[in-house]
Amino acid sequence: MINQVSANYNTYNTEMPRSFSDFSALRGNYYFSAPVQTDEDKKHRSAKLGATIATSAIVLGFGVLALMKGLPKGFTRKIENLRTVLEEKVAKLSDEAKSSRMAGFYKYSLNKAEKASEYLNSVNNASTFKDILFGRLMRKTKPTRKIAEKITAVFERFSRKTVVGGYNNAYNRFNRMYEVFGAADNKIILENADKVVTINGKTLTAKEWLKVISGKKLDMSQAFNSYFGKDAVNMRYQTTKKSMSGLEKKVWELSFGDVKNNYKNKEIYDTFLPEAILEGSKSSLKKQVNWYRDIIAGNSDKPGHLDEIMEIYRHLLPPAEFQKLQRASDSAVKKLDRAVLLETDKFFDKLRDLELGSAPTDFLSMVTGLVTVGAGLTKAEDNDERISVSLKYGIPALSAIATSLYLGATLVSGGSALVLSTISGLLMNKVGTKVDEYRQKQLLAKQSPQTESTAKAV
Repeated sequence: MINQVSANYNTYNTEMPRSFSDFSALRGNYYFSAPVQTDEDKKHRSAKLGATIATSAIVLGFGVLALMKGLPKGFTRKIENLRTVLEEKVAKLSDEAKSSRMAGFYKYSLNKAEKASEYLNSVNNASTFKDILFGRLMRKTKPTRKIAEKITAVFERFSRKTVVGGYNNAYNRFNRMYEVFGAADNKIILENADKVVTINGKTLTAKEWLKVISGKKLDMSQAFNSYFGKDAVNMRYQTTKKSMSGLEKKVWELSFGDVKNNYKNKEIYDTFLPEAILEGSKSSLKKQVNWYRDIIAGNSDKPGHLDEIMEIYRHLLPPAEFQKLQRASDSAVKKLDRAVLLETDKFFDKLRDLELGSAPTDFLSMVTGLVTVGAGLTKAEDNDERISVSLKYGIPALSAIATSLYLGATLVSGGSALVLSTISGLLMNKVGTKVDEYRQKQLLAKQSPQTESTAKAV
């Protein structure tokens, strides 16, 4: 039997029969592979990774910035003002009124305002102590000290430019006002030059009154240049800087310098120490600059050059024409008041915070954002995805943080800075998306000829 099978095999076959030989035609089509990733899958993954990176960078970056800056000083000041108003109302209550419901409301509100004020001051003191401690740490080595000094100098330069820019804007607005006044002067000369007008008991022709106005305009212009020109502003800046000399040491001595005795002092927790130390200097600056301002624009007690000019125009022009001059005048004074506020309040506070070392700690928010974005990009699948995510998400997130830092240095209020920072991030996202789309098209264009060449070769 065996021989018969062997004979049959030798007759009809030239090799041994193999198992599964019927499947030999399909053998090359069977292999293991990972699921195919489509372009849509890759885009979805990149978008998810990018959103995670951007969110993390913004949350951590702005979170660190918020922790470093403490609570808004403007909000603290409003609570202090409310506290002062309530104290005055309570003090004015008569003996009979002290038992009324309204008196109870005032006393209750005053108590809450006092507690809120103490809490806010404590938080801001903690922020100050953090700045001082971090500054002392940065001064431990020469490289870190130079970095801290450089960052502080940059922040201060931006702030100073903002103040000078504020007065430049006011100066330009006053020049526009003078143009409006000039057009009105020409009209008066053409139509009513010889008209006799009596103002405050003094009688002159319209033409003569215009000469009076001309002299007062010259006085006002000279006063502006003397008090709000670049040299005058710089001189006040130097005086302010001098008043802050040794501020860090004074705050340190009242707090950590003698912890054994100072921790029992309630004022350390209830009073914003840097502001209390510099209260006299800030008050002096405000009085000085506002006195200069009143020489030009006047106040409720005494008229300034501009008030006197406008009083003459009121008698020389019809109401509709005078209103044009009034709008120009109000606009100019508004710009001047904004510049005065920047110098005497916001810039003073910024210099105080910079003196205590706020700039390096604020800059930590940018470092945190950079580290977060860098760490997130390590999770990208390849260099192409890394570039794409950076353009569309990483850079916009860092842009938002950087914009916030810049706006803070240029004395923009917190709410406005947050809105503008968000807009900056969104705009950079749009730009980054367009750049990435262009980059992808360029890559595709380069790959197409190579693909065709490879196909022909095969």
